[in-house]
Amino acid sequence: MKKIKFLTPLLLLALLAGCSQLMGPSASDYMERNLSVWNSLIAKFNQWSDGSKAEQLNAKLEERKGLVEMKPVLDTARAETVTLRESMQQQPVPEDAQELHAKTMASLDSAVEWFDAMLKLTALPDDFSNEQAQPLLDAVDSAAGKFDTLTDELDVMQEAYAKKHRITLQMQAPSEEE
Repeated sequence: MKKIKFLTPLLLLALLAGCSQLMGPSASDYMERNLSVWNSLIAKFNQWSDGSKAEQLNAKLEERKGLVEMKPVLDTARAETVTLRESMQQQPVPEDAQELHAKTMASLDSAVEWFDAMLKLTALPDDFSNEQAQPLLDAVDSAAGKFDTLTDELDVMQEAYAKKHRITLQMQAPSEEE
């Protein structure tokens, strides 16, 4: 009889653990991963939009030479962004976070498109003309605008989801990574 009393709590724990796996990820676990990926992406984006990498790229644009030197670093940033997108794609999503997840994925896709547009700049030859550069610069601006719009929408959705589940968001600006 003592064995049954001892096994009952263990069986209940095993049953609860199994049920939690069947129910999917918790809202807080999903939100934590979502924000972690997002903060990593924003830190990377900030490097290239107004950080040290942007300064390097702008200097080369002004000099009209050496853009090809930026290609390996941009390739790496793009590859890291693709990795973030793939990891988020594989993330289990709570049933009520499907829309938030779709917006996160659209934002990550948009960031990859932005890096693709930036990479096209690295193909410009030294002493390029304004006519050669302008369509590429316009594509970068367009991709950045799309990303900014999605970012604003995602921020609102993240805050609403966190509020719905009583999750306190730690608001801190992502720092620039070197």
